[in-house]
Amino acid sequence: MKNLTLILSFTLLSGFLCGQENKPSGDYHLGFRIAPRISTLGAGLEVARGFTPNFGVRAGFNYFSYAYDATESDVSYDFELELKSFAVFADWHPFKGAFRLSGGLLINGNGLTGNAKPTGSVKIGDNDYTGLSSVDLDISYNALAPYLGLGWDTTFGDNDNWGFAFDLGLIYSGSPEAAISTDPTVSATDIEKEKQELQDDLDTLKWWPVVSAGLVYQF
Repeated sequence: MKNLTLILSFTLLSGFLCGQENKPSGDYHLGFRIAPRISTLGAGLEVARGFTPNFGVRAGFNYFSYAYDATESDVSYDFELELKSFAVFADWHPFKGAFRLSGGLLINGNGLTGNAKPTGSVKIGDNDYTGLSSVDLDISYNALAPYLGLGWDTTFGDNDNWGFAFDLGLIYSGSPEAAISTDPTVSATDIEKEKQELQDDLDTLKWWPVVSAGLVYQF
């Protein structure tokens, strides 16, 4: 029985030592990564590169378009939401593992356009108008938007070619800017009041949440 215990102990110790020798070093893979992503910024593609065991950079783009109908300030619009952005991130892996803290900057082309062709009376500002040919609405964000977040990249410090990435973060895009244009028969005062009412609703939408996931291939 004593010999059996010694044999088992030796086997477990040998297995542990061999596992330690074959275990990846934990260093960042200093090659390149390609990662198709799906996120609250749309569908995208990222390219990443590691420079040290703790640090790497990423760059990528996102795009998404969606058309829908909605009523805003008593006007029925055909809306088109367009998400388009280009981003550069710096990633810090404090434990030389999958977990990372990220900061970066987006060139932000996200926006919303709306077009209405009223068939009846439409209230703009303080007055009702009839016979308008169209009412156009445009909502845009700051062109540059900083990002802070955290995430995981399972290929970090790993020898596997394939992995998974997941990120959570916030983009500060500032208050969206609203613009309204319509027939010259509508007074500038009413257009400005309508714009201000819409702007008041938009002023709370300064932060854009980011939830992103995708596959990673490193080479």
